[in-house]
Amino acid sequence: MSDNLVSSISLALGDSADEYDIDSIAEALRDAGAVEGVDDVSGETFWDIVAQNVLPSGEDLSPLDQFKAEVKRAVEGAAAGERAVWRRGGVSLEIAGHSRVSTMMPQVVATYRVTVVGGGTVRLTSDEVSSWARLWETVESYLRDWTSAVEERRRVYEAAVRAAEAARAAASTAAVAADRARRELAALQPPDEDLVRHGTMSRDEVARYLNIAPGSVRRQMSRWGIEAEYALGPSGRAEARYPAVAVQASAARRPGRGHRSDLA
Repeated sequence: MSDNLVSSISLALGDSADEYDIDSIAEALRDAGAVEGVDDVSGETFWDIVAQNVLPSGEDLSPLDQFKAEVKRAVEGAAAGERAVWRRGGVSLEIAGHSRVSTMMPQVVATYRVTVVGGGTVRLTSDEVSSWARLWETVESYLRDWTSAVEERRRVYEAAVRAAEAARAAASTAAVAADRARRELAALQPPDEDLVRHGTMSRDEVARYLNIAPGSVRRQMSRWGIEAEYALGPSGRAEARYPAVAVQASAARRPGRGHRSDLA
């Protein structure tokens, strides 16, 4: 399509040029015999063609027409020698070599690259830029895929947030239950015993509690069937820890002072 023909149409329409589909008018004029300018056809023919190619208002534009208008603004807004960039959401279309005068497709010397946030950049094929409809179809497919990916990530994120909130609520409930259990345990233990704060007892603590030699603790615990747990002690070495409640209960069953036969 001759740039001279497109320029002559824009000049003829003046300030109203943006209200018309210049490319469609140029195509129709060429079919009517115009080659270099609008003067190649009669005024009546020219204005009849113009009247048939009035652009709809912005709010009435189809998705394709909206895309064309946005790309045209991007091309016109790019500095000479720079690539024009169209963006929507996480998808951008980078255009190099697109005519500023004619937007007729295909643009033989132009190149088009699509970039998706979180993905790579793809150069579009000649088939994918063979017409505006084909270009929009291609770009729209990238938009749909990006939108679907965003929606999926949002669902995963929102599910994780709900799970975290549920975990915090469960932890709070468990903490309340643990505190209640601690208080109930404290109510059952003699007031002079410090077993509530310490769930386990070291070998030396058991020895003092039972009034036996430290070396006898392991044998005594074995007799009572109390198994030790091992944890790092103050010295940095593993030391045996015995469940305090089990030690207390077994000690209460021993014959002698304080023995309760009903627990035997």
